[in-house]
Amino acid sequence: MITQIRGRLRSVAEESCILVVEPCLDLEVLIPEYARRQLQAKLEEPVVLHTVFDIEGNQMSGRMRPRLIGFLSPVDREFFDVFCSVDGVGVRKALRAMVRPVRELARMIQDQDVRTLATFPGIGEATAERIVAKLRRKVSKFALMVGPSADDPSAIGPQESNGEVSNAEPDVIRDTYHALLSVGHSEAQARHLIDQVLSGKKKYKTVDAMLMAIYQNETPGT
Repeated sequence: MITQIRGRLRSVAEESCILVVEPCLDLEVLIPEYARRQLQAKLEEPVVLHTVFDIEGNQMSGRMRPRLIGFLSPVDREFFDVFCSVDGVGVRKALRAMVRPVRELARMIQDQDVRTLATFPGIGEATAERIVAKLRRKVSKFALMVGPSADDPSAIGPQESNGEVSNAEPDVIRDTYHALLSVGHSEAQARHLIDQVLSGKKKYKTVDAMLMAIYQNETPGT
């Protein structure tokens, strides 16, 4: 299983890119729309893609085609797998629909924003409703991610990971989020409070530490 590739970015097309992997490989990799926009600024530079190996075609017809699908981070790759679990959302449709950073997509799903989701390429209202119904309670950790700016092409590279949390473990963030909900905060308020404390440099190892920081620096409910 190929889970990561590193190479020089030769070209970026509408749905794929070509990576030159030394000494003698040119690999075509399918990419989501958001990644395509980011990668356009990195032509002829080394990049790292986190990959999924997939087989396209009909086994009954005997026409099977292997394909490699690449993402800017392991988190993006994980979200893609979850996204594709919805009936009617296949590989190609998911890649076209991933037009925004994963955190933004997850928040739309959590907020049941069917209207916005329905405007994404290939989705439509019926599919957007299925996405919300199936994934709303499965995307909390993606909605709580803190990562590089969505418009910063320099976020792509061997040492960067779009959307990975650096100053708190995912479990600490998730449990803090649920603790805030349990005392009456809305989902939007809880995310806002967590975003504020994670925007600094301090690291949080426990839920208690993060909650203390939230209530020291923020007025609850604002």
